[in-house]
Amino acid sequence: MDLTSAACVLTDTVRTHAPIIHCITNLVTINDCANALLAVGTSPIMADAPEESDDITAHAHALVLNIGQLSPRKLEAMLRSGRQANRMGIPVILDPVGVGASAFRTQAVRQLLEQLSVSILRCNRAEAACIYGLPIEKAGIDSQDTLSISDSDSLAHALAVRLSCTIAMTGETDVIADTDRLYHLHGGHEMLSRVTGMGCVSSALCGAYAAACADSPTAAIAALGMMAGAGALASEQAGTRGTGSFHIAVLDALSTLDASTLRSYFTLTEVHHAQPI
Repeated sequence: MDLTSAACVLTDTVRTHAPIIHCITNLVTINDCANALLAVGTSPIMADAPEESDDITAHAHALVLNIGQLSPRKLEAMLRSGRQANRMGIPVILDPVGVGASAFRTQAVRQLLEQLSVSILRCNRAEAACIYGLPIEKAGIDSQDTLSISDSDSLAHALAVRLSCTIAMTGETDVIADTDRLYHLHGGHEMLSRVTGMGCVSSALCGAYAAACADSPTAAIAALGMMAGAGALASEQAGTRGTGSFHIAVLDALSTLDASTLRSYFTLTEVHHAQPI
């Protein structure tokens, strides 16, 4: 089975098995993440109190950590839950939202990456560049950097090697890389960038599919492919009515897309060589 087919089939597998996904995320997007996880067939739980976070993780099949609204207590909960997930051998997905925007965020991401084994790092190019140590023009949730596609390939591959994990780097062209494979995913719709939280939802979906698949790149491709499909389908159904209708239509699309319909909404290509960064 080719990788595109495997990723699409995985979306049906998740609906059948309904894994529990523990998300420690931010208040801006927590509702969207919960509803998106329900839409694709998982059971979400959100617990960010350090007094219980590791106990909650003990019931989960994947853990998603999102630093979008960070605090010392939430960071402690993430570390506790991450250590529990590592003990259990379940995947950990990290979304380093806005890393580089403050010293606290940057240090928190460094601490999470040093103390936890992360399966998938879901980020944009500016966040990846900051984590790797490259200079960028500005940092933040909606940062735009000056990296070209080929630069992004090299960055994603180098970061995957350094961190020994899968990099799911979203942008106009999504880049998915592990230590020896690199892919481009094309699709989606530009309106996804005009609704807050779509990146957070992508990270949550990485957790959904990693919970049912031992191959992290396949899980990341399923997640980003699902978002591409949902964006394209939502634009067909509600794109002319504005961002509010589009927002709801994305959730509708996530709840209806399946393996038989998903693959027509994105294109996956393998890149065989990434130049050294």
